[in-house]
Amino acid sequence: MEFLQSLIDNYNIPLLSAFILGLMTAISPCPLATNITATAFISKNITSKKKVFLSGLIYSLGRAFSYTTIGLILYFGASKFHIARFFNQNGEKYLGPLL
Repeated sequence: MEFLQSLIDNYNIPLLSAFILGLMTAISPCPLATNITATAFISKNITSKKKVFLSGLIYSLGRAFSYTTIGLILYFGASKFHIARFFNQNGEKYLGPLL
């Protein structure tokens, strides 16, 4: 983690920073447990490799879409105080079930 943090601190490349922050989020304890659980659930039909692959692909795309949508909402709406206030007061109630 310290190596990834030093890359973010030393280089000012937005795409690299977004990728590294995504990696750091993916390997943090809570999303890591979620990913392991989702992988186990998706692979329960291991006899049908095509179905497992398709389910995993849909899961990955859905997760990427969710994070991208939330990021865009925060990026374009974070300067508006009512959206920021809403996430400060109610973020954990709605973001957890949504993701």
